[in-house]
This record gives sequence, structure tokens and C-alpha cells, in this order.
Amino acid sequence: MSNIDILVGSTLGATEYVAEATQPILEKAGFTTEIHFIPNIEVLDVTSEQLWLICISTHGAGDYPDNFKVFANQIDQLDKQALTNIRFGLVGVGDSNYDTYCYAAKKLDLLLIAKGASRIGELFTIDVVESPIPEDKVIDWIPTWIKDLNNSAN
Repeated sequence: MSNIDILVGSTLGATEYVAEATQPILEKAGFTTEIHFIPNIEVLDVTSEQLWLICISTHGAGDYPDNFKVFANQIDQLDKQALTNIRFGLVGVGDSNYDTYCYAAKKLDLLLIAKGASRIGELFTIDVVESPIPEDKVIDWIPTWIKDLNNSAN
């Protein structure tokens, strides 16, 4: 099967747990995985086909977490169709009490698509108000994403 790079954008650590919760399920489904707690475009080979699962929280007034800002800027600097080899899934973690709920994930989704990447499935959001242990929510969702991923390969 394929390798999935799991990219993490986290401020307080909860999104790291979300990313780590996906890993054994993906591996049981036959994928190899690598988690990147500090994503860097120079480490990821965007010139060949890649699968990314991005787990990202929103910080402050809709900002990317500090560990993700450099990566987002690297993507922003790429040419318009530089990510045509990238297929991705996206998990946003946020607090619906704020009007910028999951804004970093929504902003990243638009940026990746503008650079030519293709999203697999829908943007999945986890509201920590309703799900105080967000990794439980992603465990319920990840089989659906795997199914979408397998269907997109056919």
C-alpha cells in the first residue's frame, strides 16, 4: 500500500494526540505512516505522488499554530500548480465558542487546493466543546477517510 505523511499543527498538544490516534488505524489498513510534528516542505517530496493527512488546530484569531507557520508559508511561496502530486485529508480541531472555529484548517484547505493539491473526502472538524477528547472523534472518522481514499484510487 501507500505511505501517508501525517502532518501536525498543534499549539497545546491535543492535535498531536489526534494525529497519533490515526496512525495505528491507518497501519492496520495497510498503510505505512510517518508523523511530522514540525512539517517542512523540504523534507516532503512534492515532485512525486504523496498522501498527506493533516491534523491542525486553530490558534489565536484564526492563525496557524506556531509549529505550522513556516510550513504554511513554504506552501504559499510555491508556484500555482506545484502540489498536483499531493492528495490530502484534513482534520481541523477547534472550539466552536470562537467565530474563528477551525479557521486554520479552512484556510489551509483553500491554500492547498489553490496550489493544485486534491482533497480526499470532506474537511473533518472536531469541536472540543462537544468532544473534549478529540482523538476519540477522529478514531470514529478515520475509517470513512480510508474508504474515501481507497475509492479515490480506483
